[in-house]
Amino acid sequence: MSYYENYWDRSVTKWNLGMISSDEQFLFSEFLKPGGKCLDYGCGPALRYGKFLQDKQVDYHGFDISKSAVEQAVHAGIHVEMMDEAGKTNLRDNSMDVAICLEVLEHLMEPGVALAEMLRCLKPGAPAVISVPNAGRWENRVEFFLTGFYSPGGSPDTSRREPWRDAHIRFYSAATFQRMARESGFNVEKLIGEKFSLAWLPVVYRIPFLHKTFGLLSKPFGFLGRVLPSLFSGRMFLIVRKPGHS
Repeated sequence: MSYYENYWDRSVTKWNLGMISSDEQFLFSEFLKPGGKCLDYGCGPALRYGKFLQDKQVDYHGFDISKSAVEQAVHAGIHVEMMDEAGKTNLRDNSMDVAICLEVLEHLMEPGVALAEMLRCLKPGAPAVISVPNAGRWENRVEFFLTGFYSPGGSPDTSRREPWRDAHIRFYSAATFQRMARESGFNVEKLIGEKFSLAWLPVVYRIPFLHKTFGLLSKPFGFLGRVLPSLFSGRMFLIVRKPGHS
């Protein structure tokens, strides 16, 4: 737990500055409606998703294990509470209309605990939107094949310099991501790949000018991430549902 207290104390990245990608906006508009009760599992300080969803009049309930992250969220006026050390929230069974868990499972020693808690809280038939980095994307495969080095991708400060200290400790391919969700009790509806981009190449993603330039150059090839997400998508979204009928 102390790791993530320090993590959110020192993290000032694009992940908590309120920027919502076009893929996220599309999924939010489809599954998160004004007045709907939303669980955000592992929300961090919620300055990205929480603020956006509250502004859209979603009944937002964020939970995180980091006291520092929760304090930042509360200070910003976002409805976030502490989960307990076992990863449980204080929500009632079958009470949430939707759950989101975005870029969280790769940080967890026991990701099944997070999925079980979302399953418990969701109403029968309710959806969850979950995302993880794609460990099997083409640049990771090429780099590992040529050099034997795997970059965890959790932080520019650690991913290549000190991978043993990186925040990412679980790694998912398209196949293992879906299998984990099924074995946790969810019905899997679809896997959506983020658009292909060269902006996340090693070194490039750490330099703002290069990151932006390579992102623009990649736009004509964005469709590759949709067509073959297991290879060309840097990030995968999984749409799942709790069994049953609402």
